[in-house]
Amino acid sequence: MSTADRDRAICLVGAGPRGTSVLERLCAWAAHRPTGRYLDVHVVDPFPPGPGRIWRRAQSDLLRMNSTVAAVRMFTGPETAVHGPAGPLPSFAEWLSAVAPYELPAAQAAAAQRLTGDSFAPRPLVGEYFTWVFDRVVGTAPESVRIVVHRTRATDIADGPDGSQVVTLADRSRLVVDQVVLAQGNFESRATPEERRLTEFADQHRLRYLPSGYVDEDRLQEVPAGEPVLLRGFGLTFVDCMALLCEGRGGRFEQTDDGLAYRPSGREPVLFVGSRRGLPYHAKFGYALPADPQPLPRYFTADAARSRGAPLEFGRDLWPLLSKEVAAAYYREFFRARPDRVRGTWTDFAAALADLDWGGREWDELVARSVPAESDRFTWDLLDGQLEGTWGDAEALQREIRQYIDDDLRHRCDPAHSPQLAAVNGLLAAVEVLIELVESDALSARSLVLELENGFLPLVSFVTSGPPPRRLAELLALSRAGLVRFLGPDVAITADPERGIFRAASPVVPDVVEARCLIESRLRAPTLPDTGDDLLRRLRDRGECTARTRWEEGVGYTTGTIGVRASDRRLLHADGRAHPRRFAVGPYVAGVHAAGDGPVASGFFESSDLLARSALGVVASPEPAPV
Repeated sequence: MSTADRDRAICLVGAGPRGTSVLERLCAWAAHRPTGRYLDVHVVDPFPPGPGRIWRRAQSDLLRMNSTVAAVRMFTGPETAVHGPAGPLPSFAEWLSAVAPYELPAAQAAAAQRLTGDSFAPRPLVGEYFTWVFDRVVGTAPESVRIVVHRTRATDIADGPDGSQVVTLADRSRLVVDQVVLAQGNFESRATPEERRLTEFADQHRLRYLPSGYVDEDRLQEVPAGEPVLLRGFGLTFVDCMALLCEGRGGRFEQTDDGLAYRPSGREPVLFVGSRRGLPYHAKFGYALPADPQPLPRYFTADAARSRGAPLEFGRDLWPLLSKEVAAAYYREFFRARPDRVRGTWTDFAAALADLDWGGREWDELVARSVPAESDRFTWDLLDGQLEGTWGDAEALQREIRQYIDDDLRHRCDPAHSPQLAAVNGLLAAVEVLIELVESDALSARSLVLELENGFLPLVSFVTSGPPPRRLAELLALSRAGLVRFLGPDVAITADPERGIFRAASPVVPDVVEARCLIESRLRAPTLPDTGDDLLRRLRDRGECTARTRWEEGVGYTTGTIGVRASDRRLLHADGRAHPRRFAVGPYVAGVHAAGDGPVASGFFESSDLLARSALGVVASPEPAPV
């Protein structure tokens, strides 16, 4: 009897947006199974099904999503998608207009109606959407699909004697199923040795120390008011801390003739923030470009990359093509938006550019002839951000970083700087090509880990994963109010045992800051070797899952992500065998995971669909099923 001709049970570990997406795809494809055969789906997650931990409704409205309302289309697949009984589920924007006014409490519904496609919605409201989608998927599931939710953790999986999968839950009960799908999202990592040392130091000296991880109001309650607090990390976790520790404690922002101002409540701490760069992530853009009839990418394609040989090296083979793609996108928009600043036409410039290599003498000569002002030309410095030099005192550094933030807001909100947005669009198109190349193992192992994962992708996040512009405007207001102080780049945090205090210093200023509270305002990338997830840890220790490692000339290179077979997402053993009944999907699974890899990422729907078909043994039909 084939697996499609009998009843089936699947355990889905994780009920956040990714798990919900997989569940919806399982329901969609269940209709292709023989009549009379049941599919039991056990959904296991201690957090609310649909929103999961990150988007749960029980959190502050001050915490906002980092993508616009219009960008969240995680449940909308291509036109050819096979739809489940729930039909083509609405995007977040569609849900806000068609569902939220009738199903949310009056105050929340009114707030939802004030949002536009360009708004950055509160996370609890996004959680309402994810909850509605999960309930819709469950409520419209075919009669042959029986869904049971278990609000607990899965702690282990074992092979049964008949090949079944025995899933142990935190209460020691067991589920016997045919297959298991791991979709936990960004699992927590264990504390690093440094974090353990700092925790012990804080306990010894009655200090406060918060290791890296997600923050919420409860976690920040112990942060004292009126005292200096050190924060290591200047990305999105810092932005959450800033909102909760300032506006969340009763302060308020007011619009004045001189810009946004902050009126403190008196219950705020003074936040001293530093990081490797010493700068906040770039703000999101506050405008869009006119439609471009020529799709991206134009120059950096998978075929163009593979023509350079195998295996590919990112720096040698891909960086020139990628840089050409980004620069060409910049110049196309520059010719459109600033015809008074160029010589010739875009058509002539593009024709001459087509056969040139990025950064060569002929390239530089063409750009110099066509874009006379050097300040108008594309360089990576337009996207990257670095603090260079030293400052004699902390006040000079504050002025420098405030000017940097003010400039960034102007560039990201004023369409006069639209070529920078075009360059970012070219960068994101290039990332899609990189994902394809990584999935096909086209890069050398060394280059994949050292050049791409550890070198280039952090730059992509810095450029594209920043906060809404409003957040940087608030950061400026808090800086001017003296409640946020910038430590600078390459900040070093030390524990002074003689004085029983934390100290922070940057090489660019002579000042040293002392504090009795230290917050790691950053997230560590979840890696399998450091996982704090009991289920993954036990599988790893037995060799039943492994961090994806590729060997080259006797040297193993690993990204720390979980190894799966790319063709069907089956979990790989340490010896390279694919487990026939276990699957994994999500940001911790092997592959390139760049900015926005989640409910707004391209490929999100497709990877869930592939996994569901693999688990059910369904071959996709070339014709879509009727909606």
